[in-house]
This record gives sequence, C-alpha cells and structure tokens, in this order.
Amino acid sequence: MNYNHFTISYITALQKNLQIEIVDDDALFFPDFIRTEDLENLKTELQEIWEHSESSITILKNKEDAKIQLGLFGSVTDFDLALKTGYLLGDRVVVIDYIFERIINKKPLNEINIPYLGSISSNLVLALELAKKGRFVIIPNPFSWNEDSKKIIAETAGKTMMSVELMSLLNMLSITKICKLHPYTIAESVENYESIISNQISHTDAMDKTTEEYAYQGILGGLLTEKLINEAEFQTLLDIPLTEYAEVIALQQNFYTEYLKRITFGGALKAENNIEELKNEVLNLIEERNKNVYKKIIEKAGIMTGIGGAALSLLPIMIAVSAPVVSTGTVLAASGTFAALFKSKELEGTPVINVFTKLIT
Repeated sequence: MNYNHFTISYITALQKNLQIEIVDDDALFFPDFIRTEDLENLKTELQEIWEHSESSITILKNKEDAKIQLGLFGSVTDFDLALKTGYLLGDRVVVIDYIFERIINKKPLNEINIPYLGSISSNLVLALELAKKGRFVIIPNPFSWNEDSKKIIAETAGKTMMSVELMSLLNMLSITKICKLHPYTIAESVENYESIISNQISHTDAMDKTTEEYAYQGILGGLLTEKLINEAEFQTLLDIPLTEYAEVIALQQNFYTEYLKRITFGGALKAENNIEELKNEVLNLIEERNKNVYKKIIEKAGIMTGIGGAALSLLPIMIAVSAPVVSTGTVLAASGTFAALFKSKELEGTPVINVFTKLIT
C-alpha cells in the first residue's frame, strides 16, 4: 500500500464521484452532470476514507521520503501558481482539507454549490500523480487534532482583530514544528503582498525563536517566488504540466536550500534585487548556451558537408537569433550528431540557475 494512501483515496473519490476528466493536462468538470446521488456517494466514501486521515499527519511527522515540506495556507484562487511556487521551495506540498470538513460533511447536500465544489476538486485531481509519488499530501484541519492550534489562535485573538487569512496562517504555524513544515502562501495582488509582508508575517513571533525564523523564511520565500514566476521572462513556467515541473526541480541536487537562501537573502527589502539578479543570470546563461550550440552546429555542418567557410560565414546571423536552445534541438532532432550537441556539459550554472534554465527552455 502506498504510504500516502489517504490523500490518493481522497482525490480519487472526488474524481470518480464528480466525474472529473483529465484531458491534455487539464481537468474537465461538468456541473450539470452531477446529481444528489453522486454527492451522497461522495460523502459516504469520504467518511470511510476519513478513518485513515491520521496516516497523512504521520507522513509529515516522520518526514517520509521528503527533503523539505511546504504547508500552503490562505485563500488561494490560482492553485496551479500556488503549487508551482511551492515546488520551487520544497519537494512536498501539504494542504489542509477544506472539501470534506467544510463542505461535504457540514452542509446539507442540496445546498452545496456544485460548480464551486467541482472547481476546487479539479485542482486536487490535477495533483493526483504527485500524490502517488508522495509529493502532495492532504491533512485534516489542525484545529481538530492539534491543541497548539487552538491555543495560538486564542492567544492571538486576544491581541488583534482576527481574519480568515490570519486564522489560516496561525493554523499552519501551529504545526510547523511538529510536522516539520515551511508555511507559505501566494499573494495574488500587490495589496495582499503588502498586507502579508507588513502585518501577517509578524505573527510568526507566536512561535519559539527557531520555529519563527523557519516559518518567516518559508513565507517570504513563497511571496518572492510568486513574484519571480510572474516576471514576463518566467511566465512559461505556468505552461509546464505540474508533475513534469516538480520532477525537473527535484532532480537537481542542493536546489531547494540554495534557492531559498538566494531568494530571501537580505529579507523583503532586498527582494527586487534578488529577483532581478537571478533573472538576469538565467537569461545570460541561456544566451551563452545558444551561442555555443549554434557555433557547434555550424562547425559540424562544415565538417559533414564540406562547405566550410561558406557555412561559417552564417554564424553571426544564427547567433543573433534568440530562439531557445530547445527549439533548435527540435528542428535538428533527426540528426544524432546534432542532438548530441545539446547534451554538452559546457556552460553549466549553479543548481538554481540550471533548474530555471531547464524550465524556461
């Protein structure tokens, strides 16, 4: 049995009973097809699965098969962006259950907003393959099983005005130490970013000093990573299928710790500089690799065809082309000689730069 069987069964039940289909890495859901009987079956199945929900908490406590675990908090609209932000920070993303405890098991079935249920369920279905690999885990709300959660929320409520966002943060903070998590979120707007940076992030002081620093780094890292992904030059990251995206990052040794140190160095005040420096370094490496590959293509072409100088005279024109290396590789894929050029170890960057270069090209 897969150690992440609770999450896998949970998502599978959603996919089956809500008739969610995956087509070309996208989830399709048709609200008009869903009957009350489907919701009844889903509720029954999730209630049975829930008996094993504690197993997901155990995974986190033992840090089962993971290097760095990230706990997503807050109300998130763009779930794909949230997960892609998380997988740049660690190899496991953890979310707190909302569908079963807050919708299916709480509301009368005839009052459930089916389009909304289908929308958030579809997001989870897209993470099913990652769940099978232990990279995505769903846990019960800490408020129901962790006394520290109730204590921290009660203490904070006595000092400040509570909001849904703040309660979500405190809930995740309460299990940061016991579940070995970096809490993180995405802002999705300039206003929310400023609010989290200026106000919410300060509530990490509700924890002991070590946990506070650990949590602060994760939250800041998440916000800055979201800003990085939203840079025009990095927008293509959002087009990569989620499973493929996470695997590319996980294969690079030492990426997570080096990336988090780099993106959070100097704190929020140095954020823009960190993002700009990283972006420029990635783009410069891509440009240098392009030049290097085009040069080798011309050299190989000259040797293979005997046209020598005539071919080499085209080099300045080819180097001026800014197409990614991968595009050239696709055109020339029929030739084993040319394909070998793209396996060169030359012009490698740091683990951080290498990962972004692979993802962008």
